[in-house]
Amino acid sequence: MSDAEFPAAPPTAFLAKQHALFALRHAKYLPTPYQAEDASRMTLAYFCLASLALIPASTVSTADPSLSALQVLLKPTQREGFIDWVYEQQTAEGGFRGSDSLAAARHPIAEAEPSTSAVSSLDPPNLIQTYTALLILGLLDDTFERLDRQGLLRFIGACQTSDGSFLQFPGCSEAGDPRSTYSAFAVASMLDDWSTIDVNLGLYFLNCCRRYEGGFAQRPGLEANAGPTYCAIASFKLASRLADLAEPHSLLRWLIDRQIRPPPPEPSDSSDEDEEQERRGPVRDPNDAAGFQGRVNKPTDACYSFWNMGAISLLLPAIAPDLSIEDVLDPALDRTWLLDCQHKVFGGIAREPGARPDVYHTYLSLAALALGDADGKVLSLRRLDAGWNVPVEVAERMRSRLWKKER
Repeated sequence: MSDAEFPAAPPTAFLAKQHALFALRHAKYLPTPYQAEDASRMTLAYFCLASLALIPASTVSTADPSLSALQVLLKPTQREGFIDWVYEQQTAEGGFRGSDSLAAARHPIAEAEPSTSAVSSLDPPNLIQTYTALLILGLLDDTFERLDRQGLLRFIGACQTSDGSFLQFPGCSEAGDPRSTYSAFAVASMLDDWSTIDVNLGLYFLNCCRRYEGGFAQRPGLEANAGPTYCAIASFKLASRLADLAEPHSLLRWLIDRQIRPPPPEPSDSSDEDEEQERRGPVRDPNDAAGFQGRVNKPTDACYSFWNMGAISLLLPAIAPDLSIEDVLDPALDRTWLLDCQHKVFGGIAREPGARPDVYHTYLSLAALALGDADGKVLSLRRLDAGWNVPVEVAERMRSRLWKKER
């Protein structure tokens, strides 16, 4: 396809205000498409609040420019309501469940045999939801006074299996993978207490997930994927063990190679598709944008901009401290790709241009945009702590409050 077949597409503006309002709406009321994800409502709430925390207040008001949209748009009563809701999900086992709808399982009617036990096998805490629960509390400036610290430590220890992996909760039928390992390591690092988990065994499991291509897979023997690769690298980073990563340069090369230019759209004879294209505007020349794929020979997806850039931002200082992300990637081309994935009316960012936006892709895209513009000169997003997945100032505040607690 020649250049003449691509009408000049104007630069896409960053719709920060629309994204802030999109995240705020979803933090209050989740639409029907999220109904099937209710068991993970904690993580969905985190995506909304973390998106607001990355967007500066100046995009939505004339308030103090040092504040975030989260601090301006969320009323004090709403903030306290969120904090109370999170603590309502703290279970007797020490971790957090993902939704209060799961608490209904404790009701005798929901049990095959009524039980007076405080612990229900139908209502377990979840490792990933526990990780995002702590981040929500940090984002909302909680004091962590109500946190069951010792219960959390017992819980993450109980999730570890004999092969080093972590289940999402003890007795979970789904095998452990790098996501759960990362969640456990993140919780341990937030509490600054690794006493209940076997770090060496956990890293051994991650190394078993390493693939010949260079990246990490969801399980040993599967195909390397950028999501598990980020989780593995972040786990090594949080455990202060990046120096133990084997062949780090092949890993970096695999991550760098995931940035690709999207293929040009295929011509269509459909009038419906022509009308949709007219609504979306001129087609951009593929040479003007380059997103990221999660696996070899797969299409670009907005979420992988973070999984790849986040992994590189953690790995690069350890093996090439004189280099920056701009030296090994092209964040500007990725930024163009991500901005094309924005919904121009309702806000939010989708997996690809023209798709429905959702809170998952919105947060991960904003996080990637923040990493690709670390000095804030282009988009003015807040700096991100790529290890924990919160703004840098939030991570620092969490450390000051959680690390000083008596064990």
